[in-house]
Amino acid sequence: VNAVFASKHDENVVYACFNNHKNGDFKPYLAISKDKGNSWMLINGNLPQRGSTYAIEEDHIDKNLLFVGTEFGVFFSDNQGKEWKQLKGGLPTIAVRDIAIQEEHNDLVLGTFGRGFYVLDDYSSLRNITQKLEGEATLFSVRDALQFESSYPLGLPSKSFQGDNFYIGDNLGSEAIFTWYLKEGIQSKEEERKAEAKKLSDKGKDNPYPSYETLKAEAEETSPQLVFTITDEQGKIVRKLFTSPTAGLNRIHWDLRYASQEPISFRKAPFYNPFGGENAGAFVPTGTYTVTLSKIVNDKETQLSEPISFEVIPLKNAVLPADDRKALATFQQEVNDLSGKVSSVQNSLSELSNEIRYMKEAIKATPAKHIDLMKELKTLEQEIQAIQTKLNGDQIANQLDKGTPPSISSRVGYLVYEQSHSTGTPTETHKNTLAIAKEEFEPMYKQAKDLINNKFDAFREKLKKFGAPYTPGNIHFLD
Repeated sequence: VNAVFASKHDENVVYACFNNHKNGDFKPYLAISKDKGNSWMLINGNLPQRGSTYAIEEDHIDKNLLFVGTEFGVFFSDNQGKEWKQLKGGLPTIAVRDIAIQEEHNDLVLGTFGRGFYVLDDYSSLRNITQKLEGEATLFSVRDALQFESSYPLGLPSKSFQGDNFYIGDNLGSEAIFTWYLKEGIQSKEEERKAEAKKLSDKGKDNPYPSYETLKAEAEETSPQLVFTITDEQGKIVRKLFTSPTAGLNRIHWDLRYASQEPISFRKAPFYNPFGGENAGAFVPTGTYTVTLSKIVNDKETQLSEPISFEVIPLKNAVLPADDRKALATFQQEVNDLSGKVSSVQNSLSELSNEIRYMKEAIKATPAKHIDLMKELKTLEQEIQAIQTKLNGDQIANQLDKGTPPSISSRVGYLVYEQSHSTGTPTETHKNTLAIAKEEFEPMYKQAKDLINNKFDAFREKLKKFGAPYTPGNIHFLD
């Protein structure tokens, strides 16, 4: 007898795991008694015939939801053992020797033979799951999300520089978990064609070559996607999350933040960020939110679920918590918006400076007199440099250690760094810094916009008029 477990719901019900592998019998033996042990009934059901049973647990809310640990993983049943399904999702094929349930957050904790611990966060969607999987898609209830900033007692995230001998486990971050089920995966036109071709090939039949129209339709198709739309109490969309439409039970996590306002880049950041990840958006205010699941197929969005409500709750572990979390979120979002605008100007000026290299070579190849064009281009280049000095500071003065006032980007950069992971009320210094940065940025932004949208456009037309070769680049600011 490997384990005996008394029901949490009925004093008459007892479960037992039997293990006979020492006699060369590796079958699972799992039994239930509904009369305090006077009689027993096997509930192995469809468990694999090879895989001894070691541990069993019963859900604290649903008496029909059981978990059993076997030699080759963990299985669950939502009908008290009549049918079993294996839980994988990152769990290796390993002997699960013990099971525990963390009832406050509905977490399933496994202890394995390899001295490992595995945690399935919020398994509540497994309750009566068979009855929930009848439609095309199902979005399950969402556990309230705890909003917090992690502390780093070792100086950096995780184990910092403690070495391989120092072990520390991963914790669930500040996030909401969205669990969904998709009955069938949504394939692109190309995937459907290839799947059908494989069926014909498996049957030994001819596989027709695709027509021009077929290949053209495949090339022009936008890949199918699932989108999770998150809205606040006023119905305003605060975030959208996209993922591929994979069949089965799946999960996606939201970090409880707005989307970053930094310019989109597919290149990895050139600097080392000790806290990991890209520049994150500001935390959303705590409160009630809803999430809706939709699919996008052939550029048409179709809702697949009703909105599911959940709470974003602050974890009360802050040393100096902000009195008004909504005001804090608004301030941080304002900082992120300004940072995004500053970065967009920096990127545009950088791309424009790169275009100037091509313009200089194009002027040399122009049949007309090139000296005047070069002078005009130099004037534009000097204006770029003047704006960059306002944005990023006087680099020559910094090299000579001359005292210079903080640049716009340095003010905003420090604000982003100090506010992006803050749970305290913004200081007067932060408020003043933001006000100064906004005041200095507005006229500079107008100057940059006029330079990029008007002056350079006019100069490009002049180059074209004088017969200069094509030069790449046509940067524009959008209002």
